[in-house]
Amino acid sequence: MHDLFQESESSSSSQESSGGEFQENSEAHSSSGRLQVTFLASEWRSSKGGLSTLNRELAINVAKSPEVQVTFFVPQCNEDDKKAALGHKINLVQANRLVGMDELIWLNFPPSDLQIDIVVGHGVKLGPQAQVIRQSHQCKWVQVVHIAPEELGMYKTYSNPVSVNEKKHEMEVALCKMADLAVTVGPKLSETFRAYLRGCRKDKMVVEFTPGILAEFSEVHQVVDERKNFRVLVFGRGDEEDFELKGFDIAAKAVATLDGTHLTFVGAPDGKQDEVKTRLVKCGIPAQRLTVRSFLQNRESLKNLLCEVDLAIMPSRTEGFGLTGLEALSAGLPILVSRNSGFGEALRKVLYGSYFVINSEDPDVWAKAIKDVQDKDRFDRLQESEGLRASYVKKYSWESQTKSLISKMFSITQGMNIFSISFVFLVTDGLSDRVIIEYLLINTTEHFLQVNI
Repeated sequence: MHDLFQESESSSSSQESSGGEFQENSEAHSSSGRLQVTFLASEWRSSKGGLSTLNRELAINVAKSPEVQVTFFVPQCNEDDKKAALGHKINLVQANRLVGMDELIWLNFPPSDLQIDIVVGHGVKLGPQAQVIRQSHQCKWVQVVHIAPEELGMYKTYSNPVSVNEKKHEMEVALCKMADLAVTVGPKLSETFRAYLRGCRKDKMVVEFTPGILAEFSEVHQVVDERKNFRVLVFGRGDEEDFELKGFDIAAKAVATLDGTHLTFVGAPDGKQDEVKTRLVKCGIPAQRLTVRSFLQNRESLKNLLCEVDLAIMPSRTEGFGLTGLEALSAGLPILVSRNSGFGEALRKVLYGSYFVINSEDPDVWAKAIKDVQDKDRFDRLQESEGLRASYVKKYSWESQTKSLISKMFSITQGMNIFSISFVFLVTDGLSDRVIIEYLLINTTEHFLQVNI
């Protein structure tokens, strides 16, 4: 036997494993002691729809943790955006403009001196960039999922929607497989994507995150006054391709059968309000009982809208989550939502929540549910909505879910301390052969022995 026992102390550097030497493979968050998390986003505001809202709200709640420093990386922003973000302790960073490239491609290249421990991508639009950043900044990647494309393809009305969304589905799943952690928005997508990832044994890396009550709407004041006409609201992106998907035809047909009701549609593409009006009228609702407005760019305008109506409905045929329903509930407005939505599934787990969930695409069923709400005094309706909101807060807390998510972020950046030790046995009976036996020790002490025999 040759040499004596020699003790080695692990350090933050790596060494190549060869002939009695060891290699340590460990990763940790930034030397500042705070986890550096960068969210990829198309904007700070919500002019582009629910994805922008979800991104911002998640970033705001993650930034509340003293253990985390959040950066919001966007193609374009202004000084007002930066001030608003800073008010939430978020550093808003604008990408460098690249001539001839789509602005979302600019997000592939964050500043080289931007410290990143975690990059958060989102869907097929803001996920592919994360794989580039993971390499360039040597960080971990969290992928957020908010839709199930295959389901959407069944109801989209553009050319070849099923085949188009099958490709989107394949990309969504591939991005989740590549990421270090997948976060699904709501319970519906959690079950769906765990099934998609079960075959490659990555279903355990899926984290369910159900958005809580939106603070910006929780202070909206609903006035208790009876109105002559009962106003029903449907809102969201009103593109032609989504008309059937969002169940706007169901809403129009349901309201058309009810006396004393008025349908307010908010979300028509700019300049196409008349086209939307024509499609809704074809569903049977009289023009005099219909209002059509464009998509709201301003959050204050949405708050005002939610005070103007009596009931918000979300009759989507399928919905990954359904942020419009959550926005209405957050404002204390009575709601009815589709069972085939993440928000609907979330409500069914809340005390009395199932009473506000409609499991049907039949306009007559929706009409009856709307009539049941209409027949109650406004005071009683608002009391029920307030009770539902309070129950939802207890079930789906931003604070507890964010704390759990941050814990998982720390876990994937720190990883496991893995030590590879090679013991080299020199055969001394005249033969020159060497046998190398490698042991893998996981989560062991920082000190270990190097042995040469």
